Order: sequence, then C-alpha cells, then structure tokens
Amino acid sequence: MTPKVSVVTTVYNGEPYVDRAMPSILGQSFKDFEWILVDDGSNDRTPEMLRDLAARDARVRVFSPGRLGISAAANFGVSQARGEYVARQDFDDRSYPDRLRLQVAALDADPRLGVVGGHYVLVDENRGERYVRMPPTAHDAILASMAKGIPFANTLVAFRRQAWVEAGGYPDVADLEDLLLWIQIARRGWRFSSIPEPLGEHFVHPASFFHRSFKYAERQRGLAKVQARAIRELGLPSWMHVFALGRYTYAYCPTPIKRVLRRALAGSAERDL
Repeated sequence: MTPKVSVVTTVYNGEPYVDRAMPSILGQSFKDFEWILVDDGSNDRTPEMLRDLAARDARVRVFSPGRLGISAAANFGVSQARGEYVARQDFDDRSYPDRLRLQVAALDADPRLGVVGGHYVLVDENRGERYVRMPPTAHDAILASMAKGIPFANTLVAFRRQAWVEAGGYPDVADLEDLLLWIQIARRGWRFSSIPEPLGEHFVHPASFFHRSFKYAERQRGLAKVQARAIRELGLPSWMHVFALGRYTYAYCPTPIKRVLRRALAGSAERDL
C-alpha cells in the first residue's frame, strides 16, 4: 500500500548520531509512512547500520548511490518517495512523537498548502545556546521572514511532493538549498504554514560536515544574497534589503550581540531554555 508520507534523510558518516533520528522517526504517533535513507558515500559504519535498520523495519528503504553531495542526495531521496507528502529529517536531529501527525493534519486541511514547518528547539553547540525558535505561522509573515533569514529548520519541514516537482527540486548548490527551494515553491503560488509548537530538536555542532566545509562569515554573505533574491522574486518591500545588508556585519558580532540583533531588530521569536 502506498504510504501517505515519505520521510527523506540523507546521511554522511552518521555513526555518532544513531541515537537521534532513528528512534524519533520510528516512534512517531503517525504510522502511515516510509523512511527513505540515502547513504551519501559514508566511510564509517553508517551503511551497515542502515541495512540493519531496514532488516528490522519494513517501512525503511535504504539507497547507496555513492557520494552525491547535499542537494543531489536530497533530490535523489525525494525522487524515490511514494508518499503524497515528504518530511525531511536530518540524521543528527530529533523529531518529537507528534511531528508527522500535526504536519499531515495541516496539509490535509488545505490543498494549497505546499510547505509546513514548526517551532523547534535549536541546540547551538558552537555558541553554547539552547532555545526555542518560533517561526511565524501565517503565510504572508513566513514569506516576509525569508527576507530576514531562513524561516524553518529544513530537518523539520514537510512539503507536498507536487510542490517540489513544480519548483524543479532542490537547486544544485552546496548551501542554502532549502531556502532557495522554498522561494521557488512560493513563486508558484503554494502557501506556507507553521505548527505553533516545538516539533523537534535541531543541532548545530562544529563536528558536522557542513561546518567543516563552510566558514561562518562566508555563509552569512551567501545568505544575504539569497535574502535579496527572496525580496526580488517574492515582491517584498525594497526596504527589507536592510536585513540582507546586516548579514555582512552580523557574522563578526559576539554571541550576546547576535541574540539582541536577532530578537530586537530582525524580530526573531525565540524562548530561552
């Protein structure tokens, strides 16, 4: 029987994080899903762990296409999806038990809803911060937030597979592929929403492949360019370019100043834990 949801995970050398995504996805209260795991060329015990998981649970499908890179591996995984909805899940993050149930209910209730995120706990090991990020829930506010930064944690987003198809999938880039995809989905008239309660935990840690590959300041400059693109392509007010320009100095601010800038100037809704 065709599952309602396809959870898609790409993983590269995920052995240290076996206690995060695996139990959190298999323990979901919503059961009608398949889990597509794409081994992106791991050279640790990840392939063996994934094969063992597939042998224990028939909902798990494992693919090993070799080293593709973040965007191509994600597109490969979504292309294998059989579900009407796709839920992304990073291997080193956690989803809370009702995550899929809440996002499926939102997508079922609105046939024009293309993407649904949610609140989440951000554990930033680089800065020593742990807080709840609370993205806006209304469509227009979510689009406006794309001028300020990344509204959702990609690892806790669900989207209608048709919206991904119409947008052409994730663009072939090494970073910010999620925000670029959402811009294209929004351009095609799909609506956005967010569940107003924490759906899981997103970890930012210096040991990740991403943080070894990209310098923080370089990523901030890249994000500024994508923010400016969102303003142009989504028809947002031109004054919002001030948020993109602010990225060039934000990267060099101390952590306490970053918190003030996010919350007081950029309007990021956050709650300390």
